[in-house]
Amino acid sequence: IRTRLALIDPLLTALGWQTTDPGVVMPEYDVGGEKPDYALLGSTGNPVAFIEAKHLGVTLENHKKQLFTYAVMRQVIYAGLTDGNRWEFFDVYAIDSDQQILAISLTDTPAHEAALKLLLLWRPNLASGKPVAANAPVLVVPPDVAPDDENTPGPTPKSDPLGNWKPLATISYHKGDEKPNGIRFNGGAPIEINAWNGVLKEMAEWFCKQGSLTHLKCPIGNVGKGTTRYLVNTTPVHKNGANFALPHKTSTDLYVETNHAPKGILNHSNLLIDTLGASIDAVELRFE
Repeated sequence: IRTRLALIDPLLTALGWQTTDPGVVMPEYDVGGEKPDYALLGSTGNPVAFIEAKHLGVTLENHKKQLFTYAVMRQVIYAGLTDGNRWEFFDVYAIDSDQQILAISLTDTPAHEAALKLLLLWRPNLASGKPVAANAPVLVVPPDVAPDDENTPGPTPKSDPLGNWKPLATISYHKGDEKPNGIRFNGGAPIEINAWNGVLKEMAEWFCKQGSLTHLKCPIGNVGKGTTRYLVNTTPVHKNGANFALPHKTSTDLYVETNHAPKGILNHSNLLIDTLGASIDAVELRFE
């Protein structure tokens, strides 16, 4: 339990899998009387992956067969094992040589490389059903190139590929934190924003342009069971008849309620991604 609370839960939460939300992560999921430690749930409420947690230092290989049995019984494609430091993740139905799609030891891996590799488990990526691993070239640090002579300048140092950009699913807000001033999708051109609610505005616009957010998808509900409020609707009116407090009208004449505190903006942004089931490799925010 201590390994889960101290090491595993915080990492899953940083990747967008809020372990305290049973609509996102179901602990002790029943599989024919057996119970994998975590079931990561997709937008339909069905598991997209099982994860087994073991004590720090345990040999993970010894538990692989049982994990695969759980996955096959529920026809879950992806499954992982972790002791909090080592993370192994598998495509259960792939050919043996291609089954392992992630193997990482956090203590033996540079932080920037670990962050990129773990994006495989990022909630929008994994919940899409076709998770994409970080591209290998991004993980390669180019070798130093010696100058021809003392009068020839050496190579210009390359900046960190992530710079001040942070994946949306890894961001948590605490009182006093700075606000984002940019957003980008799939590593594309940055879009300037000047407030937290700009995140929801630009995400809605991006989804509209991709054809994922349409009138037929509306209304999209707000966070919380039994809610009387909407996040997106064809008119700026909530389910309970109240007007949107701070509506943003999209280019396709849909309305987004953007009257939320920063934590609400983050929660609703992830809700929008999950609801639409769109394929987004990365939504990133810039802080400077």
